Amino acid sequence: MIRSISSRTRRLFFYAYSVGVLVILVAAWFALEDLEETALEMDKQAEIEHFQNRQETDRVINVQSAMLTLTYLPENTRQDDVLPVIFRGLPVPFDDEIVFMGREYLVLIHKVKNGTYYFAKDLYHFNQREILMTVGLFSLGIIIILFGYWLSFLVSGMISRPIEKLSDDILQISQGSGATALPVNYKDAELNQISSAFNHYLVKIDQMIKRERSLITMASHELRTPIAVIMGAAEVLEHRKTLNVADSTTLQRIIESAQTISANVQALLALVRQSRSDLLLQTCVVEEIVREVIAEISARSSEQQSRVLYSAAVEKTLVVTSKPLLKMLLQNLINNALSHNVGEVRVRVTATGVEVLDEALPRVDDSTSPRELDESNRSTGLGLYIVTMICEQMGWQFTLDVVPEGTLARVTF
Repeated sequence: MIRSISSRTRRLFFYAYSVGVLVILVAAWFALEDLEETALEMDKQAEIEHFQNRQETDRVINVQSAMLTLTYLPENTRQDDVLPVIFRGLPVPFDDEIVFMGREYLVLIHKVKNGTYYFAKDLYHFNQREILMTVGLFSLGIIIILFGYWLSFLVSGMISRPIEKLSDDILQISQGSGATALPVNYKDAELNQISSAFNHYLVKIDQMIKRERSLITMASHELRTPIAVIMGAAEVLEHRKTLNVADSTTLQRIIESAQTISANVQALLALVRQSRSDLLLQTCVVEEIVREVIAEISARSSEQQSRVLYSAAVEKTLVVTSKPLLKMLLQNLINNALSHNVGEVRVRVTATGVEVLDEALPRVDDSTSPRELDESNRSTGLGLYIVTMICEQMGWQFTLDVVPEGTLARVTF
């Protein structure tokens, strides 16, 4: 599946942002835990130091408050009489948290000079504050991650928007909006480099197209004279009626070939000179033009008439186009199939286009080498080149495929 730059950038930014936030939250959590332990340790040390600074170490001391229980027992004092219940059964020394009557306490039992020091602190409020800070930290993490999700859209848009602008500019050129070059005033230097390189290749392509059109024009003009001479001489020989049957057949093939070449030359000149906007577009019935082309081919040769088979998948196929160009396309499609094949040629009109299927039986004589036969099978010829040019100008799709039945040429309107 192809993903856009915007989605990949958004996903990458959000993942990196989320991982960073989670790392910070985990670090903050451990820092809070360490701060809690440090505060409790300092509290214990402060209580011990405060007690050791007292001079009364020869009597029992009991201090009881809402959150603190402190007891001092001199040596040789019975615990059962004066020791609070929370400390009973605990070893000496002892430093840990215990649960007593459903509440958590921090208990410290410490051996000091001339006695034992007992300290218990209720951690209820401390734990409540810890829970509150944990919930706050978790909530803050969710808010920051949601903010990062929104920020990922903003960042990905900032990154992809210039690229989308460049893509739109290229698309406008390809659609023939009149623009011949991309702007080079983008905010990003990299896009300006891409635009400059693209403009450089546009200039080269334009020069190549101009050279190609110039070459086709000159070649077409140069070919018109010898073709006219050949056709004129052939017509003179035909009108004299002094040739035998075999020579007349050969002469007829010369005339047909010259006419085909002349039509191709005229087609090349028309395609080079005209653009789509210059064409006279009209609604054409494809089936009528196909029958007209087949009739013209049949009139020139009875042998070709028997080889062309026509069928239509629908009653009427309409297309808005230039009628001469459509007729030229069909002539070249069918003539190419007849020229490169001695078998049947099946012409079929569908709801979306025209299909020409030949049996791919090559013309072979005694002088044909295997190499020439292979090149003949792989070549497309001038006719299909004209078909390709017409399809490009009209915005149609042309495909040439080898199928089990032979070679299938398909034009989709």
